[in-house]
Amino acid sequence: MAELFLKDEEIKEIFKTHIKIESKVMSIETLFANERRTKNTVYDPYYQRNYVWDNDKASYFIESILLGTEIPPLVFFNTGKNIEVIDGRQRFETIKRFKENKFHLTNKGLSVFPDLRKKSFDDFDTGLQDVFWDTKIRIIEFSVVNEPRLDERKEDQIKKEIFRRYNSGITPLKNAEIEKAIYINDDTTTYFKKRFKEHKEDYLDFLDLFFSERERETSKKGIKLEKAMQKVRLFLVLHNLPINYYSTSQSRKELIQRFFENLSNTTTDVERLYEGFIRKVAFTKEIKRRLDADGVEHNKLVFECLFWACTVLEQEKISLEKLQDKIIKQKLVEFIAKNFKLYTLENSHFYKEMKERYTGTASFFEELLGVNLEVYIKNNMTTQRKLKEVMNNTPDTNELIEEFETLRLNKPDASTTTIDDICRLMNRKRFLLRPSYQRGESINQMKSSAIIESILLGIKLPPIFIFKRQDGILEVVDGQQRLLSILGFIGEEFLDEEGNRIHSDKHKYKLNKLRILDEFKGRGYDDLDDDSKEKILDFNLSLVTIDSKINPQFDPIDLFIRLNNKPYPIRENTFEMWNSYIDVEITKKIRNLAEKYNSWFYSRLKNTRMENEELITTLAYFDYKSENPDTHNDLDIYQRNDKINFRVRAKTEITKLLNTASEQESVKVAYLKSITSVDTFIRKLKLLLVEKDVSDNLDEYLKKELDELFYLSQSRTARRTLQSFYALWYVLSQIPYPMVRTHRLKIKEEITNLFRFTKSLPFEDQNGIGLTKYKLMMDEFWEKYKVDNRKIKLEEDEKKELLKKQNNICPLCNSLLFISDDMEVDHRVPLSVGGSDKFLNLQLTHKDCNRKKGTRILN
Repeated sequence: MAELFLKDEEIKEIFKTHIKIESKVMSIETLFANERRTKNTVYDPYYQRNYVWDNDKASYFIESILLGTEIPPLVFFNTGKNIEVIDGRQRFETIKRFKENKFHLTNKGLSVFPDLRKKSFDDFDTGLQDVFWDTKIRIIEFSVVNEPRLDERKEDQIKKEIFRRYNSGITPLKNAEIEKAIYINDDTTTYFKKRFKEHKEDYLDFLDLFFSERERETSKKGIKLEKAMQKVRLFLVLHNLPINYYSTSQSRKELIQRFFENLSNTTTDVERLYEGFIRKVAFTKEIKRRLDADGVEHNKLVFECLFWACTVLEQEKISLEKLQDKIIKQKLVEFIAKNFKLYTLENSHFYKEMKERYTGTASFFEELLGVNLEVYIKNNMTTQRKLKEVMNNTPDTNELIEEFETLRLNKPDASTTTIDDICRLMNRKRFLLRPSYQRGESINQMKSSAIIESILLGIKLPPIFIFKRQDGILEVVDGQQRLLSILGFIGEEFLDEEGNRIHSDKHKYKLNKLRILDEFKGRGYDDLDDDSKEKILDFNLSLVTIDSKINPQFDPIDLFIRLNNKPYPIRENTFEMWNSYIDVEITKKIRNLAEKYNSWFYSRLKNTRMENEELITTLAYFDYKSENPDTHNDLDIYQRNDKINFRVRAKTEITKLLNTASEQESVKVAYLKSITSVDTFIRKLKLLLVEKDVSDNLDEYLKKELDELFYLSQSRTARRTLQSFYALWYVLSQIPYPMVRTHRLKIKEEITNLFRFTKSLPFEDQNGIGLTKYKLMMDEFWEKYKVDNRKIKLEEDEKKELLKKQNNICPLCNSLLFISDDMEVDHRVPLSVGGSDKFLNLQLTHKDCNRKKGTRILN
């Protein structure tokens, strides 16, 4: 891997002695209102991904700026001529777009200042604009000094290496982990957790009913409890929201959050609330036992609807005791058996499916108990008033702006400390690595190894955000995973949220998959020489400490949420990541090809995450592997229920190929050739799609025809998927261009039928037979349009006999043709368009006539 960048010694030397790193604090006005500076700032260098934040995320970020919340620093690279944004492009461009009035703040994105919704920068009053301009932002600026060998290529690789290190260590929080922080001080949540821990049977019953077996097995212990609490909060308040409204809402999470906060604030007897909740769980458990006894199929959606029904019936003064009647239970079991299709897990979060299962459940109880539950299904004035009341309960913006002024203007200077110092503070119980709102350990060993490698290279890590409590204890708000990576490597213990001394999950791990320092691969801390150990222990970590005595209104949990909520990390094995480091000639050719056809050949019309480039990369990978086969089966084709599915068996293999192509010129040339083959494939597809003269808006016509080919027009919610393109490649890539040109209408019809078959298998083929049948259909299709191999060679006597039959006339130019002439054996119907390699399909022609004819069929 080191060859991808610079020679080992060169890059080590540059990072050790020629990289200058400066930390600064600048106002937004200095960064964005200084025309000379902005003109020289490149915020979107080619190795960066696209701008991907939606307006909700952007609004949340602007709100954080107005609050003065600490945000991660912008990382710049100063080339001497200009300044490139290496890390923080999304933040930088959001500020730029907002000051240029490119978007309005959204209600969903504003959690503290909802009265700023629908406002752009120019809509702010002068005071609020000044608040925005005066807010300070942290900056880390890299530059290379005193390095005469630094040509453009080397500088480019240095920037890419810094970019990759700042972007590959992000492990986003799961929703459950964020909600753990949000509700850490909520009395209702705390009580339910306490009772679940004390009464394991209740907790296990809850998990058994409302989580699939796979969900229960794959969740870690702590995450499982937090996910259970997510469902508890949903179940406690869902009856307040008409299903028609909730199922179509774009803000389901916020609705549940606001209604639960309202419930929690108004509940005077949380024990009674819990007991009522558990009685409904017990009733649902009893129905599950009856379903099991009668062999009736069920799933978590059945029990979610049943729990909801118990809650809404309770609101209608129908108690659980009435539902304990044996006849009612039996009828309920019979209803579920007869109507199980209502509770299908497929597309279960879509509004249509959600509405149908809740409406169906409500109808059963309405008919059985003579009650009207329409108010819980359809929108109505009463619930609309309640919604407004709950959702509009927010504080005044100007008061909050003033309250947070100190935080916004007085950014505490970043201090430095060593890991050795942190270990001493932990031993004195003055440093809390995992406060109660923090998540568990999540970063993997490869990312942890990259952090240790950065330390050994002397690359500055992002700052650790610390909250200094009134009692002097230092809490880690952000940066826990980086610290755990270091502590785990050196084998040090730390205090968990309950005050116990524990080891990292990766205690004394070995370094692996290092990108530069190959000599350290496979080594643990104890295997290092003394100088390397000292380098780790003495490495200066940047700490940003917010003191509660100076900032009494500061909420560390709010900072934790804002730093971690809804991140858009660059995922491994995606074009966003590949674009940041592989050979520029490869990425440029892929990006150009994706752009060339992006109006109709796309997997995502809104291509913010570079999915279209990723599609081109993957198809080129398929082509490369077909020309350079190995033991890997690269395209996985499998059947699930009534569909045939297609997927890349291992995207890591694409990454390996791209790495090799960036190192070895021969592989690079071959892969570039495969990208050209993808271009040919798209042109062949275009030929296939067009079946009439189209003079206006050809791209729109091609887009529509491709959707038809994919069999998408049959469903309003259907959209293009990568697997449809993989399937198309699988079917069409083997058919030569001339064959498609000659038989385009027939081939198009047959491919459309193949897609129709894979998307909706007949009932009799849904037990695994469908895949076998599909492969037989494919063999027949390829056989029909295969190119016959040229095998027949005419002897001299055979040529004379054929010339005699032709009356010594060349059939292409109708001129005389003699055995001594420069001639060639030609196929009347070319092999490339389905002609056979048989004597009856042969003719003798002048050589130059044959070359002019090409693959055409001439009368």
